[in-house]
Amino acid sequence: MAGYVQYFHDIIASINELPSKLMRIVTLINEPIQSLTNTLVVTNILLGLLFLTSLANIYMLWRNGKR
Repeated sequence: MAGYVQYFHDIIASINELPSKLMRIVTLINEPIQSLTNTLVVTNILLGLLFLTSLANIYMLWRNGKR
């Protein structure tokens, strides 16, 4: 009987440790993401400029094609 009580006690203890373990995992995942934020901002700006350049090229081709 004492073995079952110890078994359930260990299960409850492991369940109680889950939130701290999950928070450690989230922290480990979050650190590289925070360092990538600046890279993502620069990439988004460059993609936006590429999009605007594409629109300008399409407009110039359309304007020259009307003549």
